[in-house]
Amino acid sequence: MNVAPLRLLTRAPSHTRATPLTRLAAASLLAASMMGCGSPTSPTSSSAAASAASPAASSAEPPVVSTKDSTAVAATSAHHSTLAPFVLLGELHDNPTHHRARADQLRDWLQQEPRTVVVFEQISRSRDAAIAQARQAQPGDLDALLQAAQFDRQGWRWPLHQPLIEAVMQSGAALRGGNLDRDQVRRIVREGDAAWPGDLLGLRDRTPWADSQQQVLRQDIQEGHCGAMPDAMLPGMVQAQRARDAAMAQAMLAARADGAKRVVLIAGNGHVRRDVAVPVYLQAAGVAAKDIEAVGYLETAGSPSAVGFDRIERAPAPSREDPCAAFKR
Repeated sequence: MNVAPLRLLTRAPSHTRATPLTRLAAASLLAASMMGCGSPTSPTSSSAAASAASPAASSAEPPVVSTKDSTAVAATSAHHSTLAPFVLLGELHDNPTHHRARADQLRDWLQQEPRTVVVFEQISRSRDAAIAQARQAQPGDLDALLQAAQFDRQGWRWPLHQPLIEAVMQSGAALRGGNLDRDQVRRIVREGDAAWPGDLLGLRDRTPWADSQQQVLRQDIQEGHCGAMPDAMLPGMVQAQRARDAAMAQAMLAARADGAKRVVLIAGNGHVRRDVAVPVYLQAAGVAAKDIEAVGYLETAGSPSAVGFDRIERAPAPSREDPCAAFKR
């Protein structure tokens, strides 16, 4: 889980009656969660849910590409080929090398198969029509596309994702949003099932889900927020994470149904894991495990276990402040 945590003054108590500080903390945590999932360096839990995932998500480590500089990782990525129609490329959101490497990979794939649709976690699925209209009216205009997508430049630290979006635009491939609107996610956290979109609720209810998978998400969310998440918020945050994963899976399925030969998801590592994330919902919808490739992008030092991915690529960590520093004061 991958976005820098919000700044809390103190950890809020977990009792059910919220104090003003608890409500402030909850609001801040929820606001941060709209951007993604936790701190840039938060660990990916070794999966207690591996037995519920596909055979590819076993306890064995997937193939690793370990590099010492950004040039090497980008070059390695660009030469990897896949026949899988559903490809999920993870990221640590604040690592620019990950974005450049995946942009090189995308250019290569888009040249091989122009009938590719690229789905972005960073864009809501509700913006697809506006994006298509903007690209038709102002082809090649990056600012027009970002405006149509309502891309949060500050939240996603633009221009980190610029190489990826430009790679899609220059190829002429379709670009779609995969996430939910922030207000919708907030409602899911507060109201649960009543706030889920009908298409996603149906997909979720068809998806096998074990207690071990629930616990993995709870642990990831808590670790991604430096242990500062009030316990009372965790059930709602797990619901929100599952809703986002289901939304991205549904966006990929829709693109495939519309004729795409390959669909590529650009998202945080927490969303591309086979054991608890988007692939779980793809398989529940009938996609064969062999038709999915989940690629984790980690760092060369201090990165966690890579269980849950078919392949991982590593790059040096950028210079960053301790994302949990605010919680240690």
